[in-house]
Amino acid sequence: MKYLLLFLSLTFINNLFSQEIKKCYTTELINNELVSNPNYQVEINNVWKQNKNWLKSNQISKQTITIPVVIHVIYRQNHSNLGIGTNIPNIQIEDQLRILNEDFSKTNSEFPNPPRNTFVNYAGNANIQFCLATTDPNGNPTDGITRTLSTKNSFNYNTESNDMKRNSTGGRDGWPPGDYMNIWVCDIASQGNTSVLGYAYLPGLQSWNAWKDGLVVDFQYFGTKGNASSTSDGRTPTHEIGHYLGLNHTFCEAQSGGCCDNDDSNVYDTPATDDVYFGSVNSGTNNNTCNDLLYGFNSDLLDMDENFMAYSRNTWMFSNDQVNEMISTMNGYRSNLKNSNVTVNCTGIVNSKFVELNKLFSFFPNPAKNSITIESSELNYRLSLFDMLGNEVRTWKNLNNNTQIDMNNLKSGVYLIKFNSETTHITKRIIISK
Repeated sequence: MKYLLLFLSLTFINNLFSQEIKKCYTTELINNELVSNPNYQVEINNVWKQNKNWLKSNQISKQTITIPVVIHVIYRQNHSNLGIGTNIPNIQIEDQLRILNEDFSKTNSEFPNPPRNTFVNYAGNANIQFCLATTDPNGNPTDGITRTLSTKNSFNYNTESNDMKRNSTGGRDGWPPGDYMNIWVCDIASQGNTSVLGYAYLPGLQSWNAWKDGLVVDFQYFGTKGNASSTSDGRTPTHEIGHYLGLNHTFCEAQSGGCCDNDDSNVYDTPATDDVYFGSVNSGTNNNTCNDLLYGFNSDLLDMDENFMAYSRNTWMFSNDQVNEMISTMNGYRSNLKNSNVTVNCTGIVNSKFVELNKLFSFFPNPAKNSITIESSELNYRLSLFDMLGNEVRTWKNLNNNTQIDMNNLKSGVYLIKFNSETTHITKRIIISK
């Protein structure tokens, strides 16, 4: 019996290590993109240079940066009921938002006393908040979540890595990436002995392929509740957003057997690392795979295995330089997100009542030319039209139910139309096109 248990234990361990958990497919994703789009690397480098220049000329602000988020849940046929399988429940989405907002504000449970304190003074606070969008691209109320029944049971991360991002390939078209951070949550099919949990493009996609921009996360590794795997810690989206905001992995995944400082660009405070560490990080973890004196450091440091951009089993920090890189990205390539006019729900709670607001106030057409028709069940309401600088350009008072509004004499452009009644206040975006 003793030998049988030993045999079973060794078999389990062998199977565990034969299953290669890559965690992130970003490196391969970018390499595949470069085959057909070699100028993408030029754009990536331009973003890094732009960030470097921004960091030289600006001080990092302590002000919170808010990012509007839309989560596209792509589910399979036999999971049509909300909360079943790939059609993940709202509590799972809420849990993931909580984890993201803790990780990007350095309020995650590992602080102020992390499992090891080796790099506690290196840990930075990005001060970034992720909030569900409450208006869609057409100005209609939304809870920040779309749910799409797919023609596919799963997506091959290698050959179908962007199929979930298009209606025509079994997924859902993303919302404008300059206004929203798109997250697609679906089943990313494992291939052979390899399992991928998520991926994202680095900043730099050109306008013609910007539809690819955003995160893809396997539904089992989105949050820790609901239909998440028992092995999920909710850090896969944290890692992928790191890529989305300009960060590389901290290790030399493609250079096993040789050291490198893989961060490149403007990140100087993460030690050089050779290959990947998949184990746990605690007070006794002392991996030191490279001599950091050869990479410009004043001393030879341990590997920063607790970094969110590593593959360790438990991670809990971004470094100060990583934080600076992400903030400079938000003030450069992704500055539209920082200054987005999209209204948001920052409570961390999915509020489906936003959808109900459309019954109280809607209008068509949009874009409009000379007039729009208002549809509303409200009485004695007021409409105000504002330009994008916040100037009120027109007001209509004491309106009732459905009515037509004259838009003559307005210049072409994007405006905000605000609906106010005794019980409801709604803001939507309208485009005037002459």
